[in-house]
Parts: sequence; structure tokens; C-alpha cells
Amino acid sequence: MTTPPVRRPPVSRNPLRVLMTAAPWRACGYLASYLVLGSGMFAVTAAAVLGSVVVGQLTLGLPLVVGAAWIVRGCAQLERGRALLVDRPIPHSYPELARPGLAAQIRTRWTGPVALRDCAYLLLLYPPLLALDAAALVAWLAPLAGISLPLWYWTVHPRVLGIRVGNPLAALLFMAAGLALSLFAARLLVLAAALHLTVARAVLGPPRDPLAEVRRMLMEPGPLTDWRTGAPARRQSFEPEFEPEFVSEFAWEGEGV
Repeated sequence: MTTPPVRRPPVSRNPLRVLMTAAPWRACGYLASYLVLGSGMFAVTAAAVLGSVVVGQLTLGLPLVVGAAWIVRGCAQLERGRALLVDRPIPHSYPELARPGLAAQIRTRWTGPVALRDCAYLLLLYPPLLALDAAALVAWLAPLAGISLPLWYWTVHPRVLGIRVGNPLAALLFMAAGLALSLFAARLLVLAAALHLTVARAVLGPPRDPLAEVRRMLMEPGPLTDWRTGAPARRQSFEPEFEPEFVSEFAWEGEGV
């Protein structure tokens, strides 16, 4: 099956041009939604795993163990689909049941590598990803608050960095500082979202076949030589060509970032 090509428009390193596109806002939505949905999926997955350990000791609780596995899979599928906020959804590949029966379902749905990777992402990676997203959002929202300061400073006269903002000049100065910082905060926000998406694709994506390179070599012809020149003949690969996955930038549709 041919892998669909990755959308890869030209990407600019200019923070000003990044700020003028939809990239920071899409990244903001991707990171902010994880603070809510990620926390909910962590709680649901933890409850499903602990509940499976408890009710799995009882024969009558085995159907609940299978149901808990479907709950964990649903949370992982929700996280894969959430990537649509910034790129295409993350593909998945769950193994088929080798034979019917509750025991076979429990063994396949709980001990398979895909199920373990789902639990690792939803449980073990939740704290570092939450910290990454929260830090990037704070770094992005703080300059935005400074930019909007002239619109509301007169209602509360806030203190910013120990300085009381009580006149229009001070508010305009903080607005200029916030505008300058927002150029770099937007870049940081996009990079944080790209890192989060890269981790999600690496863990929740289909597992890579460790013998893929060996199979590729076996499908190719041996070390033949050209009878006219005596030089080694060029090998022809039967693998479909496709563009590699990107790990540093999003593919923004319709944006010449």
C-alpha cells in the first residue's frame, strides 16, 4: 500500500511571517485541547486499567476487562484524531483476533504492543506532555495580555513585573514589549506543538517492522554485473516511493509561511 505524500509547503524561519498566519492559533488549539482532553483521557485510562486489575480476578468480571480495553482504545483513537487540528490524523494498526473467546480477546487487547503503547502514551507521557503544553501556552498568552493592556488597564491598574500601569504611556510601552515578545512566542508555540505531534506519531502510530530492511534486500536482485561494462548493475527497489514524515514543522494548508 502506497503511503500518502506528506504536505510540505515552504516554511519560513521569520517569526513575523509565522505570527501573521494561522499556524500559532492552530497550534494553540492543539495544545490547549490537550490540557482538557488529555487530563480526561488520563483519568479514564487510569480508571480502566485499575478497574481491569481488580475485576480481572473474578470470572464474571472478564467481560468488563474486555470493555475496559475498548475504552482505552477509544481514548487513543481520540488522541489520534485530535492531530487533525494541525495535520492529518495519526494512522493506527490494531491486530486481529487470532481466535474467538474472552481469553483470546483479553490477551490480544491488553498484552499486544499497540495496547501497551496506547497506555504508555495516555498514562506515562501525560505529565511531560502536559508540562510542555502548559509552558508553551503561558509563553504565548503572556505577550498577548501585554498587547491588549491598553484596552483594559484603566479598569484595575495592574502591576506588571512590579510596575504599576496607571497611564496610557506605560500601557503602550508594555504593548510594544508584548508585540516584540509575541514574535518569538509564536515560533515557540509552533515548535512545542510540532514536538507534541511528533511524540504522538511515534508512540500511537503503527509499529515499524524491524525486519522491513531485510525483506527489502531479499526482494531485490543479487549483486549482478552489467555484461557490457562489468560494473555492478543498478538495483531496482519494489518499494513504493513516498516522502518521509516531517518532525519539525506542521503542513499548513493554504499558508505560504
